[in-house]
Amino acid sequence: MKPILLATALALGSLAAFAQAPAPEAAPAAAATPGIPPFQCDPKPVYPGIDNIKSEADLDKLKATVKKYQDCVKAYVTERNATSKAHTEAGNAAVREHNAVMKKFVDDQEAAKKAQEGK
Repeated sequence: MKPILLATALALGSLAAFAQAPAPEAAPAAAATPGIPPFQCDPKPVYPGIDNIKSEADLDKLKATVKKYQDCVKAYVTERNATSKAHTEAGNAAVREHNAVMKKFVDDQEAAKKAQEGK
């Protein structure tokens, strides 16, 4: 009887997991974070199929489109990485300043406490 109870409990538990509401879809990153320029690299290359590349000129045009798209993506990522690094450095500077202020605050409290004890 115990194996049947265990199997039933497991089955009901798995049904409960499926009964949960689906997670809401995440908004696009640019919409969720104002001030970040959206990723816009157009035209996006589309492989035309081997039968549609009839000449070297067609192949050169496709290669140019791919290169232009790749260069745009690399530039966007480089810019986002630089901005991210600058934000991280600004946050770290704020933390360092906070720590220095709090250390001085504690040091001043301890000095005042020692001065009070000496009276």
